[in-house]
Amino acid sequence: MLKILDDESTIRRCQRQLIRALRPFVTCRIAVKIGHPGESLRAKVSWADEPGIWFHTRTVAGDRYRNAFGLGRPPDGGAVSSTIEINVPTGSLDRKIGGAFAQDDAGRVFLIHRGKIGGRRGVGKFLFEAHYRGVWSEVEDGNTRSAVVVIGDLQSHHFVRQLAQFVRKVDAIKDLGDDDDPQARIFFDDERFREEFIGGRYVPARRDYAAECDRDLAVLDLAHRLKDMGAWVASGPGGEIFTRDPAGRISAIFEVAPGAVPADLEQGVARLLFRSVRLSKEPRRILVVPGELESDRKEMFLKLGIHVIPCAWEKGTAVFDGLAEQLGERNR
Repeated sequence: MLKILDDESTIRRCQRQLIRALRPFVTCRIAVKIGHPGESLRAKVSWADEPGIWFHTRTVAGDRYRNAFGLGRPPDGGAVSSTIEINVPTGSLDRKIGGAFAQDDAGRVFLIHRGKIGGRRGVGKFLFEAHYRGVWSEVEDGNTRSAVVVIGDLQSHHFVRQLAQFVRKVDAIKDLGDDDDPQARIFFDDERFREEFIGGRYVPARRDYAAECDRDLAVLDLAHRLKDMGAWVASGPGGEIFTRDPAGRISAIFEVAPGAVPADLEQGVARLLFRSVRLSKEPRRILVVPGELESDRKEMFLKLGIHVIPCAWEKGTAVFDGLAEQLGERNR
């Protein structure tokens, strides 16, 4: 289980690591006025063109590190408001502050968030918990346990992408209307790929958080690749990706497994079979796994009507060997 870090020197070191991870992506610094509830701050924010986010960090009153993030390049001298603040207490535990660093049993450190978001009326923790899809976990939080979102693996080369994805998901949640339920509308007027549906809500006992954070990025990269191939791509509220043929029928369903251990593979197979059983036309079921599987295991899955595609990482982007061949002309 993850454990919230509460040692002042350790938190300071993690905060420095957070800034070091972001620094190589900075394109320029822009003078703006950052608006906060009840106050505003003139500051220079760092714009990172590749992930498409800006950020500003500083220490506030000696009790927290303020890490503000927003989307889109701010105008020079303009006023901006942050999409999300992932503030971290400088020392000890403070559950009133939204962010924190947490460590797993292997010593890896993750940036987490408690779901405390702000904005217009109706935007808050209740809205966040009702709609956020991603990597959720129960953590050891001092003398209690709390449910939090695991944003990303601080040591990972993909951390900045994981962080940017979290910011975009929060932005999508804050844009929802009071009665807007993406789980209800996904199959109606707004059938398209939605990044905010990537991830889940359940909390298993033992997990590889680094693999789960990478898995969500792989889902996003898979959707982009399918679109580049000309596929009609959408996603369901369970996080699955599917494509449609020219007649509008679901032609392929994809499931991305976070790992290649039996539990991950079995869950992926079960989800593919369950989600396709009621379709009028049998779709191609495609299981995406990290790395290559043994040939006998792939043959076993093929007997179930499950096609396997390996996923690898090249320069921070997930690539899928054999995707075009598996998808076939009928699914484009």
